[in-house]
Amino acid sequence: MGNDMKHLPTVSRAKEEIEYLQDYVSLAEVYHANTLKKEIIKLYAYTGSIQKVALQLNEEREARNLPLIDAAFVSYTIQSKPQDPLHKLLRTNYLQKTKHIRKKPAEKGKYSY
Repeated sequence: MGNDMKHLPTVSRAKEEIEYLQDYVSLAEVYHANTLKKEIIKLYAYTGSIQKVALQLNEEREARNLPLIDAAFVSYTIQSKPQDPLHKLLRTNYLQKTKHIRKKPAEKGKYSY
């Protein structure tokens, strides 16, 4: 670690962060991805990328002659009402991460439906 090291938190704050991250890792590792929705959640936990999730799932789906999914479907799934703690964590994080994009209201008259 050079001079670009991030600011160190207090020891108690660091312990909290470690605990939080360990819980997150445990949730992801034991997550039972037995539905498409849960596969999306687990893959997103591991990749952090909507595009990568769609690509990876579509490779498997193509091999099994299943209909392909798109990034919008992955995004919608992550934003849907969480049914479990891992999904809840990822959804909260995703909504925070994308807030700047989603907050901009469309200008009046700019889009016609």
